[in-house]
Amino acid sequence: MEPVLLIDKAGVQSTVQDHGRWGAQEQGVPICGTIVPHWMEIANALVGNKANTPGVEFQILGPSISVKGGSVKVAVCGDVSLEILTESDAGSQTRKISAWRSFTLTQNDKLIVGAVHNTKGGFLAVSGGVNVPSFLGSASTYMRSSLGGLEGRSLQVGDQLELGKKAVELSCCGDRLCPSAPTIEETPIRVVLGPQAEFFEEKSIEAFFNAEFIISKNSDRMGARLEGKALSHKTEFGSDLISEGVVPGSIQVPGNRQPIILLNDGQTVGGYPKIATVVSADLHRVANALPGTQLHFEAVTAEEACLLARSSKEKTQRIIKSIMTASADGFVNLKALYETNLISGVVDMTEPSHFPGYLDISER
Repeated sequence: MEPVLLIDKAGVQSTVQDHGRWGAQEQGVPICGTIVPHWMEIANALVGNKANTPGVEFQILGPSISVKGGSVKVAVCGDVSLEILTESDAGSQTRKISAWRSFTLTQNDKLIVGAVHNTKGGFLAVSGGVNVPSFLGSASTYMRSSLGGLEGRSLQVGDQLELGKKAVELSCCGDRLCPSAPTIEETPIRVVLGPQAEFFEEKSIEAFFNAEFIISKNSDRMGARLEGKALSHKTEFGSDLISEGVVPGSIQVPGNRQPIILLNDGQTVGGYPKIATVVSADLHRVANALPGTQLHFEAVTAEEACLLARSSKEKTQRIIKSIMTASADGFVNLKALYETNLISGVVDMTEPSHFPGYLDISER
């Protein structure tokens, strides 16, 4: 019998996600997928899965889960508090655990994922991955059309998630931790101007790059609605055009003159002029930002956007390669550390912030 995850509390908008449904936009199906792809890849690496293995993405408040039928490895990536509640004949015991590391969840344990801090969401990976039917090559949930995931909806109390066939095998691997968790960037959001920049007055182009915009509370996975300086269209063009293809990152400006950044669940065609497109390397920063977050934009060329995408991918791979073995209680396994080749990157063992769960022995 393969282990099964039980949803004891659903959290907020907890859904099954992977990299998304690429190649189906011509059929009118959005890409969907996790809003922070590199968090998913790191979480899967921590539990021994392939990068694109489906897991559970959550927003604002995470779920509470337990396991039936065995033990599994779990990892959560994001700025979130975690607790494991263990039930035994001696009573209940709660212990805190760090994100950005793997740990074993047994039949006597319940993982409680708390509120998210500073960002909108987080990602939970489990050994073997969540096993749901694939739709157009992806397990990602698209709730607007009830496609993918678990019955095309967010998770509910009482749901049971089947796991991949390798869950038992992978659950035997040692605990791992990520010593260099990604940090939240505060630099401008980089965009490529166009494709309808000529639809806007010159002063609006200047305002777009010089003014401050705030993410509205009306934003969702479909798009981030911005509030700020009004961006005026030229009279001869207006605010409408014949619908054409759009992609995640497209910045549309409708008749109310307030920008909308299309996100993972965004439609596949649109009839509003697009002043610019957010580069793929920065799109997750918009999708994972809380309402009220201030945004500034910076122009880059298409060539620079490609280099940024490549650099972002390489950074994720460096982080994954830095993952090391941890002891069962969450501290760094010094034996494994000494055996690791760190020539390509120096690690300061005197800085506790580099290692979630690190114990400073000088205080003992």
